[in-house]
Amino acid sequence: MTQKRVPVLIVGAGGAGLSLSLLLLQQGIHPLLIERRTEISIYPRARNLNFRTLEVLRSLGLAAEVRGAGTRISQVVFKETLASKPEQILDPTTLMHHEEALSPDPFGWHCPQSRLEPLLWASAKQRGGDVRYSTQLISFIQDDSGVTATLEDRTTGRQYVIQSDYLVAADGAHSHIREALAIPTQGVGVLPEHFIFVYFRAPWQELIAGREADGFMIKNADVEGIFLVAKGDLGMFLITYRPALGESFQDFTSEHCNELVQKAIGKPEMEVSIVDIASWQPAESVASQFQQGRVFLVGDAAHTMPAYKGLGVNTAIQSAQNLGWKLAAVIHGQAAPQLLRTYQQERHPVGWFAARQSLTGPGAAWLPKGTKSEHLPLEKDLPLFYPIVGYRYRSQAILSEDAAVSSQDEIVLLDREELTGLPGTRVPHLWLQQQGQRISTLDLLDGRFVLLVGSNGAFWCEAAAAVKVSLGIDLMAYRIGPDADLPDLENGWTAKMGVSPEGAVLVRPDGFVAWHSRTFTASAESVLEQVFSHILGRSTTLS
Repeated sequence: MTQKRVPVLIVGAGGAGLSLSLLLLQQGIHPLLIERRTEISIYPRARNLNFRTLEVLRSLGLAAEVRGAGTRISQVVFKETLASKPEQILDPTTLMHHEEALSPDPFGWHCPQSRLEPLLWASAKQRGGDVRYSTQLISFIQDDSGVTATLEDRTTGRQYVIQSDYLVAADGAHSHIREALAIPTQGVGVLPEHFIFVYFRAPWQELIAGREADGFMIKNADVEGIFLVAKGDLGMFLITYRPALGESFQDFTSEHCNELVQKAIGKPEMEVSIVDIASWQPAESVASQFQQGRVFLVGDAAHTMPAYKGLGVNTAIQSAQNLGWKLAAVIHGQAAPQLLRTYQQERHPVGWFAARQSLTGPGAAWLPKGTKSEHLPLEKDLPLFYPIVGYRYRSQAILSEDAAVSSQDEIVLLDREELTGLPGTRVPHLWLQQQGQRISTLDLLDGRFVLLVGSNGAFWCEAAAAVKVSLGIDLMAYRIGPDADLPDLENGWTAKMGVSPEGAVLVRPDGFVAWHSRTFTASAESVLEQVFSHILGRSTTLS
């Protein structure tokens, strides 16, 4: 069998795997991404991207493509049949606690899996990525030198061996890699809610024109369900069935599903053809470890959660960003392997929190009676700000005067819905001017470390230039404020960043503040060298 070595082998080309591939390519790392499916999904799952995920894609230079592939966040339209007039329209954005000051991106954007995955795949291929469909992982072993995996081309049956420095499991909720590692999961598990996905084709465009992003809640004497649009004449009808009442998946034959779809459409003369029928149950399940040796879990392999709040694929892509730059820093020799431990420290509490929050609000109605939370009260339904950006990392990769490294698996939440430049939080959004164009501080993030300094902080920029050379780190420095490199259009540097005009804010490649200095320091170069050494695991103490 032929052997080839790659830096990272990613198993699973869903949102997490494709995003991680792109994030590694951005860092100059060329991974191998494999997917057992024969092609990209055509079904409209994981429909809405939140603003933090849009920021990740923005940092990859994909903002325009994602905007073009999607539309405004979907609404829910309540109707008796698809052909009848709406009875009520629910706009989810009215339920959001969001101000424009929080992000340059909209709170959410409708870009389902069927549109996002082709976009990510095309971008990965354009950037030289190796993405192989119809390829599955047969087995793997790991040791101190790397991971040896046996792959199979499902089209030809040919098997071959790939060696990699690291293996990433992005292979879904039923991850075979997680099972092979015997990593246990925690959580409520599978919920007592049963769905049927009916995929169909019908000439129904005139009934959904202008509302292709919306979900249609249908309820009449014959059928209840939700219509979702895939593309063109392809649609999905989501039906709930109840085993407790004697119903089973086997009852939903092609003929029966055709009848239900026609009754829900409300136009008996419209021809409907059934494409596929699948059963599904939502679940809440979080792996106890996101890392075992040289193997990492991302996406549903790490944290599965119900879709009630749309946190699943968003949390997955954000975890991929956290892991991507750390893998690259270690592979490039810029960081010690211990940096990789911070993936567990930072993202496991977030994964738990997102999963817990997915069971609050309307989702709590589906919990078995007597269910209790292992981390947070399930009845505490917090605004979406908190699972998206309202938390603070505590790890060796963060330096802060008031948040020590913690091994406890608990989320640290902000005390208000505002980002103020605290280490461990996502860097605040601030409108700036660059070459006559209005840009966000987040537009300065392109996979490198970024040092943002106040208008009186030119000495920090000089120190950054020296440290970039001495430590071999890809670092950019920008001075913000009046008469600076980047004029501050809001005059909000001090208020938003929490430092003085002489201060500095170090932003990691994933957009999180790693460290800040509130005021002037006479030894800026020495301080920056010590900060980077600490964050990258080159030393464990800061003198």
